[in-house]
Amino acid sequence: MRSRLFLKNSAKAAPSSLEKFSPAYSLWLIVLIFSLWGCNLLPSKPTYTSENIAESVVKIAQEEYRIHLVSKLIGQTLWIYLPLEEDLFVDSDKPQESISRFDFKHAEGILKEKTLNFVYDIREIPETKESQNKKFNPEAGKKINKVLRCVRRVVFSLKRQANGPRFFTVVTSDTKNGFELTDTTYIDDLKKVLFEMISWTEYQYRTVEDIKLAPEAIGDLEGAHLEFYDVNFERFLIDQIKQRLRIKFNRSSDLPKAGGVDIEKEVLKSIRAVFEIYNFSDFLTLDMYNLASEKKISFSKAKVLEKGKK
Repeated sequence: MRSRLFLKNSAKAAPSSLEKFSPAYSLWLIVLIFSLWGCNLLPSKPTYTSENIAESVVKIAQEEYRIHLVSKLIGQTLWIYLPLEEDLFVDSDKPQESISRFDFKHAEGILKEKTLNFVYDIREIPETKESQNKKFNPEAGKKINKVLRCVRRVVFSLKRQANGPRFFTVVTSDTKNGFELTDTTYIDDLKKVLFEMISWTEYQYRTVEDIKLAPEAIGDLEGAHLEFYDVNFERFLIDQIKQRLRIKFNRSSDLPKAGGVDIEKEVLKSIRAVFEIYNFSDFLTLDMYNLASEKKISFSKAKVLEKGKK
């Protein structure tokens, strides 16, 4: 059995360990259920505007929860930086065990001149048992919970404005050890899950999560190491496709066991799902290339968006 050790002081060992956390053991799904479910979602009148949304999140967090945040609205993206004094990850009482059937090394896409070039490195391997000896720190989860309450309040009491916020990104940094959790959410998806238009599991798939080593975050209480930017919609879609594939092939229990798996078909299904969800059709061609098998496939837009295909 392979043990995915999570070493605080090893920049080389940590990334492969972190990979299994994102988002297969996502903290967000658990946090959101307890922090947002059952809240009054329809205030009598708008309280916040795009001009004061960032400072309002900071003020609510400080006055009601004594939590220090940094927040900025960049274009249509609300950024929130949460510096933690406590560890982001702690030792697990019982290691999380899983079965790995695929070697997922890489996935990346770029949309250029109406063509989506999607390159990935995924191969089927003999079943291997793996274990993870770290978990999210419950104390860090409590703080994130409170931050999400602040976000929920301002989002659901925000005056409708042209070019208002479309995304919010929460960056949670372990300022002692240099681990960083970044979650980017399409605001309409937050509204949909709270109004039970989508499931919590689907919401987890839609929130793009990244966990990484960020030594520059050590001691940074103001987010000086971050580059705040307006999230690009097409980039968000590609990152969500990558995340869905990572979940699919890391949680391979949902994939057929007998007769092998058509990896290219599964990749196409994830691309199609994301494009359908967000009604995205601003492309003409999809070119797929699996580095593991050196298999290349091209599809027209009509084929990618063909209805009824699963």
